[in-house]
Amino acid sequence: MVGGDTSLLGPAIEHYRHLGVDQFHLVRHTDSLDDPAVAASEEVMRRAGLAFSRVVVGPWHEHLNPAVIRETMSEHPDDWWVVADLDEFHLYPDGLTAVIAYCERNGYDFVRGAFLDRVASDGTLPEPDKSAPEALWRQYGLAGLLTLRLLRARPTKVTLARGRTELSYGQHNSWSGRGVPPGDIYAQVHHFKWTGSACARLARRAESYASGAWEINNPVIIEESRAFLKHVEVHGGRIDVSEPSFGFLPCGEAYTDYVNWPEVAAELADTYTEFDAGRARRRQADPTLRL
Repeated sequence: MVGGDTSLLGPAIEHYRHLGVDQFHLVRHTDSLDDPAVAASEEVMRRAGLAFSRVVVGPWHEHLNPAVIRETMSEHPDDWWVVADLDEFHLYPDGLTAVIAYCERNGYDFVRGAFLDRVASDGTLPEPDKSAPEALWRQYGLAGLLTLRLLRARPTKVTLARGRTELSYGQHNSWSGRGVPPGDIYAQVHHFKWTGSACARLARRAESYASGAWEINNPVIIEESRAFLKHVEVHGGRIDVSEPSFGFLPCGEAYTDYVNWPEVAAELADTYTEFDAGRARRRQADPTLRL
């Protein structure tokens, strides 16, 4: 789903083409078709030889994104889908093609992973450098656990899934299908959210959800946004990359570059296994629950 900030659209397309994705189903969301950013994003798509599969106009209600993802994936229920927000750049230990082959051989329907938040080495929030595919990774040269440790938000994601699987809100887990054990494959989701528009985006999100202009199921999203905005304000417009709990380390664009990943992956997988099992039991008892 492509929203108002399209600065990562070109780099995201290049990244996933390099991974081996051969079909793109990108949806454009906008408050109004009069927004000039719509035409700008359509031009980026045109230069890439693509077009948006649909355009959705209206408020950014929390239930919108998962509904569109479900509808889109169900159009090709037996295909493998790389499910990624625009600021999420996946890396896999043996490449995407090898991961899919592993799933096919072993009867798995989806792959899990988790965020590594990418930030500039000085903690600033620069506009993305789109000059070359590798420029973005150099520009945001640190990787760490900002989403988990500052926002106190869930960092785990389903990154790859059969079209027939039913994903939860935020793609944090799957309600159906058989997942690859995290000890076998655990994808990295390099999270390029912390760009020049981050403060404006999160301030609008917090205000729109708090006011009721956008419908919300989980109010904790408001506090997550406010936690980031307060942190940046306290630290002079920057992220405090020296904070030990954030775990920031220099990181390139290879799966093995974040040296603490094995420990981080094991910790996150253990933390959310029983949590997700409990949610599944609640949802089985009441399928109308939005979880």
